[in-house]
Amino acid sequence: MTAHYLKELAHLQKAYEVALAIDVAPFCTAIEAAAARSAVMVGSGGSFSVASFAALLHELNTGRLANAITPLDYMTVPLRDVAVICFSASGRNKDICAAFDDAAQREAKPLLGLVMRDSSPLHELASQYRYAKVISASSAHFIDGFLAVGSLLGSCVLLLRAYRMLTGCRALLPHVLSELVACAASVSLDDIIPYAEHALEPTATSILYSSSLKPSAIDLESRFVEAALGNIHGTDLRNFGHGRHHWFAKRQLETGLVALVGDEQNSLATRTLELIPESVPRIRVDFQGPKDEQALAGLLVSLHLAAAAGKLRGIDPAKPGVPEFGRKLYRLAPSRRRHGQHSDLTETAVWRKKMAAGLRNSDHLSELHTLCRHGIERLNRSRFAGFVFDYDGTLCEPDARFEPLSALIADSLNRLLRRGAIIGIATGRGGSAAEGVRAAVREEFWDKVLIGFYNGAVICSLDEGPPSPSDPGVEILKLEDILRSSRHFSGCKFRSNRNQIAISLPSFEEPIVSVQAATAIIEHAGFAATVSCSNHSIDVTFGNARKTAVVDAIRQRVGMGLDAPVLRVGDKGRWPGNDAELLDDPYGLSVDEVSPSTENCWGLSPRGILGVQATLYYLDRINWKYGEGFIKLE
Repeated sequence: MTAHYLKELAHLQKAYEVALAIDVAPFCTAIEAAAARSAVMVGSGGSFSVASFAALLHELNTGRLANAITPLDYMTVPLRDVAVICFSASGRNKDICAAFDDAAQREAKPLLGLVMRDSSPLHELASQYRYAKVISASSAHFIDGFLAVGSLLGSCVLLLRAYRMLTGCRALLPHVLSELVACAASVSLDDIIPYAEHALEPTATSILYSSSLKPSAIDLESRFVEAALGNIHGTDLRNFGHGRHHWFAKRQLETGLVALVGDEQNSLATRTLELIPESVPRIRVDFQGPKDEQALAGLLVSLHLAAAAGKLRGIDPAKPGVPEFGRKLYRLAPSRRRHGQHSDLTETAVWRKKMAAGLRNSDHLSELHTLCRHGIERLNRSRFAGFVFDYDGTLCEPDARFEPLSALIADSLNRLLRRGAIIGIATGRGGSAAEGVRAAVREEFWDKVLIGFYNGAVICSLDEGPPSPSDPGVEILKLEDILRSSRHFSGCKFRSNRNQIAISLPSFEEPIVSVQAATAIIEHAGFAATVSCSNHSIDVTFGNARKTAVVDAIRQRVGMGLDAPVLRVGDKGRWPGNDAELLDDPYGLSVDEVSPSTENCWGLSPRGILGVQATLYYLDRINWKYGEGFIKLE
């Protein structure tokens, strides 16, 4: 009666081999964006088991809180400042798509999806919000029947490998599933089904588990309920002692016990099980080794426990039979809160300011609406001497910083330059930024593009070429040594020249914490410098280096006064972001982070439109005529 399900289990080795062979670098890059934050892992049905496994991996590897949550829960709870990762094997799950859309409308950052297909409705949805990323892993061995089997294993193996790559762990998984289970579990893969049958004969099953085996317990509960294999409930080894043990006092003759025990709680499990009446049929599976491998082996055990229960009940978990009302229930979808890309820009801009400033008072919000409308009116009627753009995160996506600028960005810049505009680019980079801009801008316009390298320390036109690498000098090298010797920056990479020290941070470090640490060290050492941050790096700049120097250079180039309006566009407008000073102006527009300022640094793109997509939104509304620039915002 379990023929179809057993066939799926027999194909797990192939799914495992495929998951071991797939390049996980894209998964690692995506997860890296979430590593410095707490995270919610969104899943439903079989993908909820994957979400639970991902939450455990996130906590084990980053030390930050993570929680598996259903789409409906996510859409109901007003979570802020957390990474959101959505899981769907097929990418067609309406609930997951609705949660992903809701997260994009909230501008959750980062927003990621994992789909075991190359294309899907979730891919199409992500294309509307280009700051979000959907990572694909496609194989015929990841296609499931009624319950998630191959896709579950494939997803979890890819996640485990990606988190290991992120942390620099070089340990490899065994090439054979039976070896993985033999190393991690006390019962072999072939013996799980006969070993478990006597404990699963009663109509109810109670699961006790250690922390690292929680995803296994969640998965087993899902399989039992979805395939109608029996009544089931579970809890961890200590929560069981707070009242849940009473179940066995009343129903011990109709309940079996499954204990999934990690080696960190071996003694607690032994003492707990000794106190449960001997009449309760039970099995105990012990796990050892790295916790991520314990969790993965635990999921394999849960897959086989479902087969054992199906054999006893005469139910094939792969084909349990779905009633018509069940099909109708599956096709339902939660209502989506739609703000839309054509909603009032003022509402969206005020909402962003509210999030940045933590405002709750309705009087403040009413005042913000008024200030925002005035700001938009000022922008619409202003005539600009030129335009200044940040580079990384504004003209190019952070994960594509060494790739050519997109054709859309290049076309927009060339359009403005062709009409006579003067464009400035303010970047923390050196020559690599000039290479990217030269590849995008036609050579005939190079003299109209001013680049402020090293956060404005060196300014020259594109046709003059990038600055040559400079010797940092004794004093800057001394400061670099002081920073390197500190415990906070001991594992970081440094690049220094006479204008700045750039420090690349580990994946799990929050930039704002590093800015505070660097500032304290620099002040204590008696140096004068400014510290700012981008995504996963911080810049220590010296002297008069500032991005607003590019604004001044444009005014000087066109022969206008110090108060001539210059439109500025960047992504890190909130302190300690490296665009905070640049955008702290009535003509500053953010494509991502806005400052708490009630007058400057507004985000005036539609909801969910961030990064380069927001830059393109602004560029579509920017023009140049009769020797001056202007913008038309709705």
